Amino acid sequence: MIKTIISDLGNVILNFDHRSVCDAIAAHSRYTSDEIYRIGFNSDEFKLYDAGKIRSEELFEWILEMFDLDISYDTFQSIWSGMFSLNDPVRAALTNLKRNGYRLILLSNTNELHFDYIRENFKVIEVFDDLILSYKLGYSKPHQEIFEEALRRANSPPKDCVYIDDIEEFCKAAEKLGISSIVYRSTEQLIADLKELGVKTG
Repeated sequence: MIKTIISDLGNVILNFDHRSVCDAIAAHSRYTSDEIYRIGFNSDEFKLYDAGKIRSEELFEWILEMFDLDISYDTFQSIWSGMFSLNDPVRAALTNLKRNGYRLILLSNTNELHFDYIRENFKVIEVFDDLILSYKLGYSKPHQEIFEEALRRANSPPKDCVYIDDIEEFCKAAEKLGISSIVYRSTEQLIADLKELGVKTG
């Protein structure tokens, strides 16, 4: 019987688009948006930042130098975190799950600036009983350790948990530990899949 719902954040609960960040940086740079995306989101620096291995200020300095920028840290913060919007049907579904007595755990590859902004601007975060954040733990999905941490926080055996993510690779990583998973494609599909697992969604 499912007792704990473990959910990804990006493109499940909050919609986001990395391209909007690249477009905004490109407006201040001689590099194109495509070049910024290719260089930035494949860089060790971005991965280290999500894993909490470098500070926000260090990432900012790297971006300034890499893309030949002359912007303030405040402008950078606005650009970096201005890509999120709420998926309200999923928010409503999570609220119902919480009302029905399920333990809710957030499991996200994220970074300090993004999550500070999200916590301040999206109250849906408050529905969760626990938050497992890559930059706090020092490692990210699909590493097995982050899913093992989720099970510890859930205080439930794997068979009593379900994991939701829009990335199939991460769902498969959860399944290796015996956790049921749902690859998120739409809220209607998510609710149908939860019901198949015996979860009360209404």
